[in-house]
Amino acid sequence: MIIDCHTHRPYPAPDAIISTSPIGFLPLDGQKWSVGLHPWHLDLFCDGSMRVKEEIWVEMVAAAANPQVVAIGECGIDMVKGGLLATQMLAFRRQALLAERLRKPLVIHSVKAHDIIVGLKKDVRPSQPWIIHGFRGKPSIAGIYLDAGCLLSYGEKFNPESLAVTPTERLLAETDESPLTIADIIKRLEFSADRDLENIIIENGKIFEPL
Repeated sequence: MIIDCHTHRPYPAPDAIISTSPIGFLPLDGQKWSVGLHPWHLDLFCDGSMRVKEEIWVEMVAAAANPQVVAIGECGIDMVKGGLLATQMLAFRRQALLAERLRKPLVIHSVKAHDIIVGLKKDVRPSQPWIIHGFRGKPSIAGIYLDAGCLLSYGEKFNPESLAVTPTERLLAETDESPLTIADIIKRLEFSADRDLENIIIENGKIFEPL
């Protein structure tokens, strides 16, 4: 059962998916994971032509195929801290295609990049869910993602108006790097939305279960 769809907490969390790098990936038994190349760190993995080194992709593919890895990411586009856009787009697209091949959801980091993400989704035409993690944007941006078929994951900081326009079947929750528990975050979401959400979030978490 997944309640917390995205966390960076380094300790066991059986109801959460821990997001980590594929480099040196050593899964803890009984824990669910997502692995991805974060746009902030791509320069560490690139060669002189600013393409991700093939040996890094070998590690990425090996880690992603592990049965304890239930999602790919976080990966994505960050127009503020992400570095060279062409490098980000190539790495993101390659991870999106890997998610399709392995039939696992894609967890997306997007900063001021909704138009690029939606454009890439139209290009890839995925069958697997695309999840915008830690969504804090305005309702107009939420609408763009929702119209494109994405799910939105909400954490400690969120826009109540965006939460209000998010259909329950597209809603997830996460702790990310927050000191709050996932139960506390869900309570905040429930207070804002004025509706019970925990069972809905648990039900939506089934997208991370193997087919």
